[in-house]
Order: sequence, then structure tokens, then C-alpha cells
Amino acid sequence: MVYKLPIFWLKPKNDFVFKFVFGRGTKQSNKLLLALLNDVFNVPKGLSLGIVEITNPLTFQTNVTDQYAILDIRAKVAGFAHVNLEMQRVNQRNIDKRTLYYGAKLFEEQLDKGNEYRDLKKVVTINFLDFSYFTTDMYHSCYRLMEKRTFEPYPDLLQLHFIEMPKFVRQDKENLIHPNDRMAKWIRFLTNEDDARWEEMANQDPIIENAVDMLRTVSMDREARMLAEAREKALKDINSIRGEAMREGKEEGIEEGIKKGIEKGRKEGIKEGKREIAKKMLMEGADINFIVKMTELTESEVLEMKSELN
Repeated sequence: MVYKLPIFWLKPKNDFVFKFVFGRGTKQSNKLLLALLNDVFNVPKGLSLGIVEITNPLTFQTNVTDQYAILDIRAKVAGFAHVNLEMQRVNQRNIDKRTLYYGAKLFEEQLDKGNEYRDLKKVVTINFLDFSYFTTDMYHSCYRLMEKRTFEPYPDLLQLHFIEMPKFVRQDKENLIHPNDRMAKWIRFLTNEDDARWEEMANQDPIIENAVDMLRTVSMDREARMLAEAREKALKDINSIRGEAMREGKEEGIEEGIKKGIEKGRKEGIKEGKREIAKKMLMEGADINFIVKMTELTESEVLEMKSELN
């Protein structure tokens, strides 16, 4: 089949794009998420997890220019667990605490619906990290509770998965990944930076072909592409602020420096970043009201920029 190709491909590591592919709530997106979960949990061939339901499907109303916006994927898998997936690009040095918090929220949400404690379902968090965090050489770590002396496992109610993609990429280049590693195809998809390889990857596996097709869809959607670019800008701002904070934090402590850098960035940089995004959206022909909603600039500010561009 001959496909119309996008001008350029968006990257699946962008958390907006990641959620578009796996967390949109459509039939195709749910199929991809279920296939991904089957491989993360290494479900035996011939079996499969149950029906998956996205509880926070992607909408284009999310303010992706907010550096602190959370674009995680929350899902219920019938007969298995409540699952939270997140693509984390920036090492904020808190992913261990962050994932515990998300797991606790999934337990809390079950009780909010009137369930009894005995009715609580298992909770699983899955973190795709674009940085190395733990000391182990394994790229996929799974943590559970156990008794510290006897190592007797606690009832399997909480699993914390961390997939450190740089470790995988390094081992893959050294041909250290086992040929039967079911996660390999997904991480190659998520970390690919070479647009010439998408067709090759699609031809190697039918489910990855579906993922590439979804990536093609979001890459060719003008509104989605603008939101992905805005999100990328916001993530770069976080990195920039963190780097500056660490440099300034040599004497007063890194965490204090980070707080100082974030506050400085919020006051001086965020407004200008939103103006840059608004200009790009104007050049793409986006609607004024849509730009106001996504950037939180005033209508008069956007109209003034439109006048300047004209």
C-alpha cells in the first residue's frame, strides 16, 4: 500500500505524541496499548490481557505549553489492574516518589467510587524514562513489596515498572539484546530518530506497522503537530531551567537552586515562549480563539502579533 508521507515525522518520545498513539481512547489506540502491555508483562503467547479502557483519553484542550502539565495514560485492564503509563523525558530526580504518588492516586480513585478495601484492584505504574536512573544494568526494572528478612512477597497489589531507554539503546548498539526480547520492538519504535527507518520498522512487525500508521496520522494533523511542537518547547524550557538552577545551586544546594531557577524561568521565560508558539500557530493559520486557549495569552496580544506578522 502506498501512503502519503508527512512533511516531517513527530517523535514518539514527545509525551503528547506518546499519548496520541497509545492513549487516545480509539479502537486502534487501545489495540496498540493492549499489545504494549502484553509485552511489558510478558503475557504468554496465545493469551492476552482483557479489554483495556482509557480513563483519561487525550483531548486537544490540554494546555501543553504548561511545563507542569501531566500527559500520562491511565487505563483499566479488565480482570487485571489499573495502570498508569508515563513518558518522562526530563530527569527531575523524583521519579521514584512520583510513581508512588501516581500509584496511590489510582488506589484512592477506586475508593472514591464507593468500593470497599477488599474490592481494590492491583495497581501498576509503567515509566518510560529518557534517562538512566537506577544503578542496575537492566533497562527494565520491576519493583514489588516484600518482607525484608524472609523475602516473602507481599500480595501482588502494586508493581512499579521503570524502562530506562538509554540503557536499551546502548545495549542494542552492542548487540546485547536477546532476539526474543518482546519489549525491544517497542523501545526501538519509541527511540527512533531516523525518519528513513519508519517504513523498515513497519515491515518487520504488523503491530509496529499499526503504531507507525498512528504516528503518521498525528504527524500529518496540523493541529496535533502544533501542539506537539508546543509541548517540545515546554520540555526544553524545563531542561534549560533545571540546568541553570544546578549551576546556580553550587553554594545554596541544588534543590534550592532548582526552585530559584524555576521561579526565575516562570517570571522571565514562559511568557516569551508562549508568544513564540503563538506566532508559529498564526503562521500555520490557526484560529485566534484556539491560540488564546492553548497559550493563555489575551486575545489582544494575539491580534497584535497577527498584525505584526502581516
